[in-house]
Amino acid sequence: MNSTSTNYENSGTIDGIAFLQLSVLFLTLVFGFLGNALVVGVVIFHRQMRTRTNIFLTQLAVTGIGVCVFCIPFMIVALIKQAWVFDEALCKFNGFTVPFWFASSIFTLTAVSIHKYFSIVKPLRKIITPRRILVIIVVVWVSAFACSIGPILGWTEIVYKSSSCICGPRFPRTALDISYTLFLVSVVYTFPIVAMIILYWRIIKAVQSHCQRIRDTAIIDDRGILAQKKIIITLLFVLVAFVACWTPFFIYGILTLVTDASRLSRHFLRSAYICGFLYSVCNPIILGARNPRFRRGFKELITFQRIRRPSLSPSGAGSSKQSDVDGRPSADYLAEKRCSVWFLSSSQNSLLRLEPEIPQRRRKLRWIETNL
Repeated sequence: MNSTSTNYENSGTIDGIAFLQLSVLFLTLVFGFLGNALVVGVVIFHRQMRTRTNIFLTQLAVTGIGVCVFCIPFMIVALIKQAWVFDEALCKFNGFTVPFWFASSIFTLTAVSIHKYFSIVKPLRKIITPRRILVIIVVVWVSAFACSIGPILGWTEIVYKSSSCICGPRFPRTALDISYTLFLVSVVYTFPIVAMIILYWRIIKAVQSHCQRIRDTAIIDDRGILAQKKIIITLLFVLVAFVACWTPFFIYGILTLVTDASRLSRHFLRSAYICGFLYSVCNPIILGARNPRFRRGFKELITFQRIRRPSLSPSGAGSSKQSDVDGRPSADYLAEKRCSVWFLSSSQNSLLRLEPEIPQRRRKLRWIETNL
């Protein structure tokens, strides 16, 4: 690494902007770690929270913890010392972890969108089973590892970049450097984002269709679909926060392809990384604000209370606010456990012909109730 040893030093001093960046990084480290740990704790200790969607959200929280533990501390030290004080091996490790945790996050969000697509648009197809969820989780981690290991294997070189106070792939010089940057921008960012936009558009159209069908028939209880709508909105908030936080980082990557990196402001380069790290804080905030079950779980963990086990009474499908008081399952939980008979035709006569007394229909409904 002798050819890049000059990148290990930075003669600059900590100015006001750098001090502000340090403050943001420290707060992100503390609140990101605690918030994501609370998300993981609620799902682990609360059996009724172990729905398929929440399993993926827990994996997203694990990636947030990974960012707080393996990425932010190195940048904080580099900003304070204005140099890389660790050895070359840790520099390569740092350059590997940033794209790894980012890829894990976006691939997990993509898996969530695929899960919701099959659960809502095609509810009768038994595709996202518990075993396949485990397979998907393994695929996410393996894919993230494969997308991040390239520089370690020689695709490009990992160096300490004093302008951004973090280790990462060097600014593009050769065709190999350019190809790796294009790979990250396209495969690890653009393609998953486009795929999620298409999937959520199909999901929203399906939910609108189901809502209209229920209103036309006035037979089926619409509380389940309303709760599903709330879950979809929450997931969209999570996705929008991800795009807002990580887009500056990829703008930075594109700029290094079309302009001399030395002309870019070091504050912009640092802020691009810091914005991406801020996503670690957004996920717990969104879940706590949108989901009363998570909110109550956070409170119980923070105050060391015993987490109450909700009753499985159907009456719990009512008000989310009431469920937080009396311990009954919220509408969000019930929506994950059952799907109002969306697969029935919009014809009222068809609905009347498919009453629950028919054993075949009862079996179909039982599958839908347990596999969302």
